[in-house]
Amino acid sequence: MFKFLLKNLYNIEPKSFGLDISNKSYKFIQLRESKKGIDLAAFGYGDVKDGVIENGEVKNEDALVEILKEAIKNPTKGKLTTKHVVFSLPEEHSFVRILQLPKMSKEETREAIKWEIEQNIPLQINDVYFDWQIINKGDAKVNHQDILVAVVSKSIADPYISVLKRIGLISVAMESESISVTRSIIKGFSTNIPVLVVDIGATITSFIIFSGKTLRFSSSVPIAGDKMIESISKKLKVDKKEAKRLFYEVGFDKKLDKDGKVTEALEVAFSELISQIKSYISFYEGHSEHDHGSKKKNIQKIILSGGVSNLYGITAHISSVLKIPTELANPWANILKEPLNEVPDLSYRRSLGYTTALGLALKGIKK
Repeated sequence: MFKFLLKNLYNIEPKSFGLDISNKSYKFIQLRESKKGIDLAAFGYGDVKDGVIENGEVKNEDALVEILKEAIKNPTKGKLTTKHVVFSLPEEHSFVRILQLPKMSKEETREAIKWEIEQNIPLQINDVYFDWQIINKGDAKVNHQDILVAVVSKSIADPYISVLKRIGLISVAMESESISVTRSIIKGFSTNIPVLVVDIGATITSFIIFSGKTLRFSSSVPIAGDKMIESISKKLKVDKKEAKRLFYEVGFDKKLDKDGKVTEALEVAFSELISQIKSYISFYEGHSEHDHGSKKKNIQKIILSGGVSNLYGITAHISSVLKIPTELANPWANILKEPLNEVPDLSYRRSLGYTTALGLALKGIKK
């Protein structure tokens, strides 16, 4: 009933809007087709109060219902014209992996996947929703199946489903944030080199490796914007409001940081994130012989997305430390014609925080 990948990872369902819900905020977007291409029909955003969602788990359904009910009625711009919704699942509770299995029948494959899920996740198969697709089907050169599998616990997903039903929405599909992000920023849903997407939000940073025509690996850590702002607050002995201002208005820009204290605080905060990036790159490159999507086996590029990627000087900092070309994502890559990367009501910099919502919204414009 509720699918992650549908019949194809990048199929898009008709007449749906995308809804991205996180620990601290929500964002939704509806796109529409026009003679000129694709337009922004409606969007909205707002805060989620502390305690309503914690670590991706809904703790107060009633409060979330009230927040979203009002938001859906009164978008920031435009008007929603559908009750069908594609919504995101918290990355920290989603399992998205490539499994390699011998070639076998569809039913045998499904049973083998169930066994693999139970071996790799501390949950019974009846306690999860899962979906899968073969990504190297028809490749005679490969003697096995590469299968993209997405799994989430019912105890995590069901409260979100319940909330949406209570406000009169029809859930078309649910999916991991990592899938939505790559649908949004990977041009043509294909790349001839392995790339690492680092999606940095307020409380979670996700690491997503994409190669060929599919996501290869994803994971997340609770090292993100809030912790970095807290680091500035402690280092400079300023309150959280001032620390947040310095975080976004100064960042790694040494011209704006005259005494170097903000940069120094950020470098300390970023060191842990850099360490995590190195770890995931090392893991992938140690297993890249299983990647049939690209001739290159090492990460060739890093793409930054999420609201924290707005930080001044962040691409130059990561590139200089890791010696890997680093660039900001274009969340409109599969929506607007090049070189466009924004619309009048949603600037490029703001769009970086809507990457997941835009990827979800792409499901809602056409088959």
